[in-house]
Amino acid sequence: MGVGLSRPLDRDPRCATLAPVWSPFVDAFVDTLHAGGQAVHPPPPRRAPLFARTAKNDIPEAPSTTETGASSGADAGGDAKTAASSRATRTTETARRTHSLRSPGKPLGPLFRPAVRRLVAIGDVHGDLRATTEALRAGGVLDDENKWCGGETTVVQVGDQLDRGGDEIAILFLLERLRFEARRAGGELIVMNGNHETLTAAGRFRYADDASRGDLRRWRGRQLFGAALKHACGEKPGQCTLLGADAAAEAVERGRKGFPMTPPPRAGAARDDERRARDASSTTKHRNIETETSKKKSGVAPRPGASTYAIHADASASSWMPRLAAFAPGGPLATRFLAHQPVVCAVGSTVFAHGGVLRSHARVGLRRANRETAEWLAGSLAGAPPAHVTGADSVVWARTYSHPDAFRCDCDALDEALKALPGMARVVVGHTIQGEKGVNGVRGESAPRGRGHVARVRRARAGGAGDPGRRRGGDLEAALGRGKEKGGAGAGRGGDVSRR
Repeated sequence: MGVGLSRPLDRDPRCATLAPVWSPFVDAFVDTLHAGGQAVHPPPPRRAPLFARTAKNDIPEAPSTTETGASSGADAGGDAKTAASSRATRTTETARRTHSLRSPGKPLGPLFRPAVRRLVAIGDVHGDLRATTEALRAGGVLDDENKWCGGETTVVQVGDQLDRGGDEIAILFLLERLRFEARRAGGELIVMNGNHETLTAAGRFRYADDASRGDLRRWRGRQLFGAALKHACGEKPGQCTLLGADAAAEAVERGRKGFPMTPPPRAGAARDDERRARDASSTTKHRNIETETSKKKSGVAPRPGASTYAIHADASASSWMPRLAAFAPGGPLATRFLAHQPVVCAVGSTVFAHGGVLRSHARVGLRRANRETAEWLAGSLAGAPPAHVTGADSVVWARTYSHPDAFRCDCDALDEALKALPGMARVVVGHTIQGEKGVNGVRGESAPRGRGHVARVRRARAGGAGDPGRRRGGDLEAALGRGKEKGGAGAGRGGDVSRR
């Protein structure tokens, strides 16, 4: 196809019908690799090349016909060209309409959503794909083929998809696809950011599992593979790129001390490093860095989708740079996933936050918290993480309502926060391990029935007590201690499907 041409899809008219689908095909292929072979969300469409797009005023009039209905040969040729252009345009428009279901309207969606018939809460999943799918099945929204079967159910995952496990990327792609399938079925899956998403974006990897380092190195290789496939056919890398986290890349080049903050060495790590050193020569171990460094010195352009900066060039086995390039503000995974996830939302009269919502948060503004956090994750707001997601009393760190012992729950602070949010009656949080208590709720002594509740939906660490792989979680309705509310949030049957 187009042998000898540097940009065949843009210059060869024979590729007019292939051009709009080549990049989406590569994107879908690479995404499927990232998702571990599972189905993925339809990729964004590529705009048709200029020669395949026809302006309305350039479309020829319908060919004139004789009384017998025959048309001239010239008109017939024109019809063929017009039909080819129309097919290319229709292909692009169809893909764009399908992709629009990914994030309809504003990226974060509304802060306050209307009440729903059935509301399900999921706690922290922390890089454990098996526990994530089991939690979704326990909530009745995922079938045996890992497809959405929850109909019009609304599910809220209260954050912490990252850290402590090695399946982070597969989880992000699974939840992205399920959001698409849920919307198509009339339901909704709301995925939120927790403290571990903001920690990771800030380059603090001290809770990252060693398996995630290999997972991100494989992500890097697949991204560059997709960029190479596109480049071979004259296409830009698009979403198959390592670029975007410009501030982090500059910080690394300046040698910022302690950035990124990596996990402490695990037991036996030194012996493993010694064994790897014996098995592989120094040249082989650091071939990626040396190759990119030599390119930089010789003036040779970097690989498509990458740069000569260390954040993109360092892919050694002990490096955390691929993780930083992916999740730092403006990075490919930060902009695709994290920047579209709120830190606080409300469904009907129920408020969701990873840590908790305090009266001070309401005064500052919950919409502002979502907006500024999203702008920082997208790379458009420079500097340190916003105050909304830092500090012990922020919406992703607060533990005011989440201590497993009911007497240590500050119900007065809960009442003050709910009074500052008209129409809100209860809060659902994750963040703090509840252990054997599972999903549970607390209500202040003076609070009327159905109001002033907090439900805690983080159960235990992987393999610990309360793991959903061992037994089903408690009912969210029972945790909140109320019956059905007419028109209220979660008025239908709720369910805890949290594993932590």
